[in-house]
Amino acid sequence: MAIALFGGSFDPPHSGHLAVVYEALRSLPIKKIVIVPAYVNPFKKGTHAPAALRLKWLQAIFEGNEKVEVSDFETHKGYPVRTIETVQYYLRKDPNIYLIVGADNLETLSKWYRFDELDGLVTWVIAKRDQLEIDTQYLTLDIDEPISSSRLRRSMEYEKLPKKVADEITTYYKETYAKTH
Repeated sequence: MAIALFGGSFDPPHSGHLAVVYEALRSLPIKKIVIVPAYVNPFKKGTHAPAALRLKWLQAIFEGNEKVEVSDFETHKGYPVRTIETVQYYLRKDPNIYLIVGADNLETLSKWYRFDELDGLVTWVIAKRDQLEIDTQYLTLDIDEPISSSRLRRSMEYEKLPKKVADEITTYYKETYAKTH
């Protein structure tokens, strides 16, 4: 049995992220999924919520689920970690890795740092998003959850937030994000 890695900013975590996690557990031959929040996504200038807070939210959301591990591997580094580094770390724990990314990443996937090497190390799993076309070479997760973290930061659609941390997330972004935008 393999493990699946699911990385991202999770800024904030939302129902779409949960849908990916539970669909991966349901449909992939994995023993667990490892959620890896980024300190800062290498393709972005920063985050809105600090890494430690996003990690804390994810830990609260999945607390008690033995098939879900929330990893502090990237958040504790203090710099933008490239996916290849995370994959190499987890390959020491399990030689079979599924790497889950959203369909919105497909356009730039080949530009990822050391993509050819990364491509040879993982089985790619693409979470469908926004009716984007996905090449049949990839495994897919059928996700029907039209939401994004950037939209949530603007609108704070409470029902799209994980219940365990919805109040905390709403308060944080209303107080912090609203001041800067």
